[in-house]
Amino acid sequence: MTPQTDDSKVEKTPHPSPSLVIITGLSGAGKSTAMRVFDDLGYYCLDNLPPALILDFYRLYMGGSTQKKGVAIASDMRSGTLFDDFTTALHRLNDESIHFALVYLDCETDVLMKRFKEVRRAHPLEPQYTLRRAISEERRRLAATLDLATHVIDTTQCRASQLRQLVLQTVLQRDTNQISHVKVFSFGYKYGVPRDADYVFDVRFLPNPFYLENLRPLTGEDEQVYNYVMNHDAAEQFFQGIVTLINPTFDAFIDVGKFTVAIAFGCTGGHHRSVAFAKRLAAYYGNQNRLVQKYHRDIANPL
Repeated sequence: MTPQTDDSKVEKTPHPSPSLVIITGLSGAGKSTAMRVFDDLGYYCLDNLPPALILDFYRLYMGGSTQKKGVAIASDMRSGTLFDDFTTALHRLNDESIHFALVYLDCETDVLMKRFKEVRRAHPLEPQYTLRRAISEERRRLAATLDLATHVIDTTQCRASQLRQLVLQTVLQRDTNQISHVKVFSFGYKYGVPRDADYVFDVRFLPNPFYLENLRPLTGEDEQVYNYVMNHDAAEQFFQGIVTLINPTFDAFIDVGKFTVAIAFGCTGGHHRSVAFAKRLAAYYGNQNRLVQKYHRDIANPL
């Protein structure tokens, strides 16, 4: 059976994500963990930005960035009296009709106290107050911010992996298969093995189109070469074995905070067999609504 070759749409975004995410809440509630989620997803992340600068920075990023994935900003009591402008900053964003998510991280006081003692860090309002009083005072000052939040996440019972899942599901409304970013690429062994791949598969065991005069000038992106490579029984068995191996690892990678999986295929020169496999795997995961990036490292190099 001829494998599916349509990879014209290898990158899909099923749900729109906010281009601006503001993370705030109680100190010790997990803002750093939440920020890492957006960092891994390609957002430009900025920690401890005074609220008055949020709009200006967002404009600067959106006006100058070529990727425009989005901005994630953590803003909280560490700004001191500058944080008093937080409500005003949100109103400015609304006045500019900027769609943003305001994520408020909450947590019970006793759990926060335990966390601060474990990491041996001072609360932003210490030593002005004792730790318990500092948490209480911060909660009081953040009451108006809590009322404005678009998403409230209680991290009292959350481990880091659970908080990452909550952020994905609550803020981005994505499930795991829509978040995992799959990078698929081809390479030629004669130019060296890539160091940034999580999985490397050698497809040099398959017949080489290089030795066929009519296929040599083409690449695995061309239908003739693609079909020549993928119509072999060994190629089909190998491909099915690859997806059987890789598919169960996506959820496990997400649990440990790894959102990108890089999969490389290598052949001798990086023109034919590896390109065909990269093309097929990109189409396979693209059709599953995963975020897919495909590129051929050595396709422009001489044979």
